Amino acid sequence: MGDLVRLKCRPEALSALASGLTHYAPADGEPEWLVAAVWLLMDGAPVIASGSVEVLSDGYLARPLNLHSPEEFASRLEADLPDVAGRFTGRNHGFELPSSVEILSPPSDVTKWPAGPYSMHILIRVAARATTAQRVACGLWFIGSGASLLVGTDPSTLAMVLSDDPAIIDAYRAQCEAVTVDEYLAMLR
Repeated sequence: MGDLVRLKCRPEALSALASGLTHYAPADGEPEWLVAAVWLLMDGAPVIASGSVEVLSDGYLARPLNLHSPEEFASRLEADLPDVAGRFTGRNHGFELPSSVEILSPPSDVTKWPAGPYSMHILIRVAARATTAQRVACGLWFIGSGASLLVGTDPSTLAMVLSDDPAIIDAYRAQCEAVTVDEYLAMLR
């Protein structure tokens, strides 16, 4: 098996999500049909789930999942602004990006996650390649009493997948292995 492309997050965020999810919502944005990020809300500690792209040594485009606080998310975007602005300038585009990023806050229209015990698995997409298999930590799968929720990166676009539809969840999971938070953290050691 190939190396694991890790989730981009602090281990504490995974532990908190594994037991404290209360609400979730797609991030507001345009176009409305595109889910660019997902809010995962816990008491007092919102997390923004988003995707990123990593080009691996064999050319594979991995789409790992990021989990950041709003402050971490804004800081990451602000750090990337000069590089993106430089690309636009280099290609003679006639517009400027903002010089700073405001810290986001969750939308007012959120979906309640059912109260009670639940489990959370990290989904790892396994992509067979010519000489190895790439393993990319790409999603979270929440399973509660009578409810299931998928938050993951789309394998071929910069969009996110957010669904409670069993058929969509099953189709996504068919390309992944599911591990518990403890199993995932043990892989990182």
